[in-house]
Amino acid sequence: MTATKPTSTPVPAPVSGPGIQVVAALLRRGDQIVLVQEQRDGQEMWSIPGGGVEHGELLGEALIREVLEETGLHLAAVGPLAYLVNTTTTRYPSTVVLTFDCTDWDGEIAVHDPDGKVTGAVLLPLDKAKRSLTSSTASRPEIEPLLDYLDGSATGRVWSYRDDQPAD
Repeated sequence: MTATKPTSTPVPAPVSGPGIQVVAALLRRGDQIVLVQEQRDGQEMWSIPGGGVEHGELLGEALIREVLEETGLHLAAVGPLAYLVNTTTTRYPSTVVLTFDCTDWDGEIAVHDPDGKVTGAVLLPLDKAKRSLTSSTASRPEIEPLLDYLDGSATGRVWSYRDDQPAD
């Protein structure tokens, strides 16, 4: 009898450098918001569109690119800063995520994610979107501040997490 080794997905190496900048868009249309469905670490999850700022990009440029790639929607103007999340983990040290509240967008939803992680995008009524986010397997720093903001938290709050646990 031959023993077989368990198979597992290799874990990416930690990112090195001075830190990671990420932008995210809370895309609103009346009482509806856009959510994206992602495949991450072998799990499906719901979140809002966003991603890493590439070398040489300004935040607004990165946000417009990420929204287009993940949703097919054209962001005409970057909205105000909703909140900021600062996290640090072994895999992603010193990460800053800036989430913008955006209402000036148009187009039809069509995913064109070059990374292949986003598998769908939908415009949902706020109550249904909040239920999807509450049951999402996305990380606590991705979901907790977003739900709090959607429930009326003050604009511009800074959230801090170390290894997905609140640091405040």
